[in-house]
Amino acid sequence: MLLKQGNITLEYERVGSGPLVVLFHSTASSLKQWNSLINLLKNEFEIIALNLFGYGLTSKWNESNSPQNLLDHLKLIEPLITNYNGKITFIGHSFGGSVAMRAGFEYQNKLDKLILFEPNAFFIFDKKIHSYAYNIANSFGNKIIDAKINSSWRKFSKIFLEFWIGKGTWEKMNSEQQEKFLQVIPNIYYEAQSIFNEKMRLNDFINFQKKIYFMNAKNTNFISKEIKKIFISKLPNIMHTELGEGDHMAPIKLSEVINPLIYKHLKNLTI
Repeated sequence: MLLKQGNITLEYERVGSGPLVVLFHSTASSLKQWNSLINLLKNEFEIIALNLFGYGLTSKWNESNSPQNLLDHLKLIEPLITNYNGKITFIGHSFGGSVAMRAGFEYQNKLDKLILFEPNAFFIFDKKIHSYAYNIANSFGNKIIDAKINSSWRKFSKIFLEFWIGKGTWEKMNSEQQEKFLQVIPNIYYEAQSIFNEKMRLNDFINFQKKIYFMNAKNTNFISKEIKKIFISKLPNIMHTELGEGDHMAPIKLSEVINPLIYKHLKNLTI
């Protein structure tokens, strides 16, 4: 489906009936990453899965605009949910997790549940308290800027995948996969603007922390482990599941494990 708003086109899927669930994908992915979850939920829930800026048929970010922020991605779906009268669940993975956080914050009066798998929420790092993680995150951000300036996206793709998943990830991809990845990875330059300029803090979520379900893989990357620690420390009443297997891409690689957990949580069943 396509929705046109002025000069901006949104590509999205809307299927099913029941309580509304909105899905936000990760960097260098697309709404297709949720196909198996959509198939699991569509008989009991209404699902909206969207392509964020620069993915699929959704418009690319216009460089002449001001720096991108998380609200810009949220505005893509405003026409689809503003007049919705029921409660809404937002689900997001990695960058999509950060967009979902912003959605939960903005629509907290309509919020049913907020389900996050390893959001790339660098903005929760305090420069003094979390100095080591803060510096690693900012160094990663500087590498994104360098890739943009020098158009060195192939070199950065290897850095990106090692940072989030592990060494050798780029080399394990075949040439077709690499080329597809190179087509979308430049979006991260604008997504980084969204993350590093974000002003939300976890204290903003205290009053509705019981609506948050945070998931992570035990053997994920360092930065995701640090984000998890801060979430649990700052928001002790969230629900949390740590998978004993998988990595940062578990929602895609281990959907058969994660999707039933999401379903049970949506149905208020014991996990």
